[in-house]
Amino acid sequence: MSELRVMTKSEMLRRSMRCFVFGWWSLVPVAGIGLALLALTDFHAVVTRKGAMWNAARLRLTVGAILAGVGLLFSFVLVSILIIAWLSAMAES
Repeated sequence: MSELRVMTKSEMLRRSMRCFVFGWWSLVPVAGIGLALLALTDFHAVVTRKGAMWNAARLRLTVGAILAGVGLLFSFVLVSILIIAWLSAMAES
C-alpha cells in the first residue's frame, strides 16, 4: 500500500477555501451536484492528508462540507419530487 503524501500548507488552505466555495455553489439545485462532489473530494483530501499541521481555514472546510451535503440532499429531494410528479401525470393521462 502506498503512503499518502502530506500536503503543503498552501495546498491545504487553497483546498479548504475551494471546498467552502464549492459548498455554496452546490446549493444550486441539480446543477450543483458535481460541485458538491468536488467539495466533498477536497474535504476528504484535506482531512486525510493534512498531517499534524494546523488548518487556519478549518471552519470554512467544515462549513463547505456541510453545505455540500445539504446541496446534495436538496438536489436529490427535488429530483425525486419531479420524478414522482412526472410519473403521476403520466398515470393520469
